[in-house]
Amino acid sequence: MKLYMVEITTYGVVMAEDESHAHQVADSYKLDIFSDDWNPRIEVDGAVLKVDDLRHGWDGECIPYGGDGNTKLAELLVPNLNSPTPPVA
Repeated sequence: MKLYMVEITTYGVVMAEDESHAHQVADSYKLDIFSDDWNPRIEVDGAVLKVDDLRHGWDGECIPYGGDGNTKLAELLVPNLNSPTPPVA
């Protein structure tokens, strides 16, 4: 399997005094907002071939979703640095 960076976006409505307060309220409820949205927008941002491709707070010490739950990204990306990318069928 390959590694891919994905972006997941959702929307919520919060009650707040102003935009700054709205940001604070949304931050407090972000887990609830995401869990209430059963159909968030998911975009694939591209393949991750080497540690340098990681963005948005991800680094080689992170563990990807969908893997074995133990193997860090740096361990998974090592083979990608030493071997050519296979042709796309």
